[in-house]
Amino acid sequence: MIGLDAKIEAQKSVFNNKLFTSVVGNTYASYGRAFWNERQGQKIPELQVLSSTEYKEVLLDDSIDGLSFFLPEPQIAVTGSNMTANVGIYFAVNLDVLYPSVTERAVEYLHRDVLNLLPNNGFNVTGIVMGLEAFSQFGFVKESDNLEPFYLVRFDTEIEYNQNCTN
Repeated sequence: MIGLDAKIEAQKSVFNNKLFTSVVGNTYASYGRAFWNERQGQKIPELQVLSSTEYKEVLLDDSIDGLSFFLPEPQIAVTGSNMTANVGIYFAVNLDVLYPSVTERAVEYLHRDVLNLLPNNGFNVTGIVMGLEAFSQFGFVKESDNLEPFYLVRFDTEIEYNQNCTN
């Protein structure tokens, strides 16, 4: 992999190896780059399956404890061989399972943990969008997806990279 895909895959690995590791048996899934695809008039994030022409929707599933995925904006700025992309990093989590020792709603614990891991691969956070608004551009989200213990959040980031970089 090269370019933005290499950066995303490196950060995905960091999330897999460092987020929620103290919770034995959790079912957190960190997905890589999703693509904006339109199905039946709705924009939905889809993951490419095994470098093929097949895609699968990123769906919220309350039977798993958490998921995350990366969704770059459709436009990338280019200056010579350097690129700048805006990437939303989306999380849908069950706070009670992933933060079992926290006695209040664990929103800020998740923010802290993710923010501490993002600079590792050059993702600069420009904002955090919480709740239903974080997933508002997708038609499949409903109010119960963000009610205790479930939480939705998007970390808006900017990343600079060289198109030929491998990480």
